[in-house]
Amino acid sequence: MAPTSEPLSDAQGRGEVAGFRFSTADNDAPFAAWRAVLATLFEATQTQKIPPSGFKADLVVQHFGTFLLCRSFAGSGRFLRDHRRVCSDDLDHVVVSSVLSGGIAVGGKARRLRPGDVTVVDLSSPMRFAMVAADALHLIVPRAGLPSAVASLSPMPCRVFHGDTAMGIFLRGILENLSNASRYFSALEVNALGACFPDLLGWCLGTVPAVSAATTRGDLGRRLRRHIEENIDRADLTASRLAREIGVSRSQLYRQFEASGGVDTYIRGRRLRRSLQALADPRRADARIADISYEMGFSDEAHFSRLFRQTFGQSPRDIRAAARAGDSSLKGLKLPPGPVPSFSDWLLMLGTG
Repeated sequence: MAPTSEPLSDAQGRGEVAGFRFSTADNDAPFAAWRAVLATLFEATQTQKIPPSGFKADLVVQHFGTFLLCRSFAGSGRFLRDHRRVCSDDLDHVVVSSVLSGGIAVGGKARRLRPGDVTVVDLSSPMRFAMVAADALHLIVPRAGLPSAVASLSPMPCRVFHGDTAMGIFLRGILENLSNASRYFSALEVNALGACFPDLLGWCLGTVPAVSAATTRGDLGRRLRRHIEENIDRADLTASRLAREIGVSRSQLYRQFEASGGVDTYIRGRRLRRSLQALADPRRADARIADISYEMGFSDEAHFSRLFRQTFGQSPRDIRAAARAGDSSLKGLKLPPGPVPSFSDWLLMLGTG
């Protein structure tokens, strides 16, 4: 049976946070289904010989616009993200995980995480881990959404905050409270949280060791995306200027954004997506729409409004009004299109617009 997912029902109290649930229940090949769900991230291997129907796993994923919150429970298994996979999928996210129960061993040195411990891993680095009947919460944030002082261009080292340390307690509390409150959030609260949460997480992770410039020159994709995010307000941020400022050829540049429809399409998508976030941010309720469009690199408000309506099906003014009213229709605009959510799609689209 192929792996399937289903939207969270109102009975599960999801409030205005979009989400879905996957379960191996009633699946003839549960571990194979679980492996398929995680295929974008890891190569999974079963570590215990159990009857075909004996393996159980559940995954709940919720989309807050700028980050994903996941809760997973799974039986024993080993999970590998090797260099080949890192290079092929180009996922550039940081994952913060809190162990609720069971056991997880992370990294080549097999650091064992106990319930209450929190780990931070970087999907742009190879990694391996194993788990035994583990229940855990995971926060997935795109690197480009974190402050550059925290998430530099180089991969972050794996970090462990033990459950009896101040930051371990604080981070675990954030994830658990976010999970518990998610069923009650209004659309307005989801918008506000999505706008400010990456900065809060950046503050929590602000003690990441500094990385020298010499070690950051290798990953072209990360350098380009970071440069775009930090210069999104510049109307002159074009493909040719980007190539000159980063010091790459036009062909190298185009290869990096081929999957996104080209450099200009990617930049325009990021500008529109960040404009949507700004318009839906209650902290910016008094900002003029024209000012927001200029901040995002658009030089003509009318042109911005046309592109915005073409992309999201509503005008900037409509979005502003919906945000002020706490309209739940905003939720769908922040997510990739499609009737049934896909974990893979959400991972690949996170932070790309």
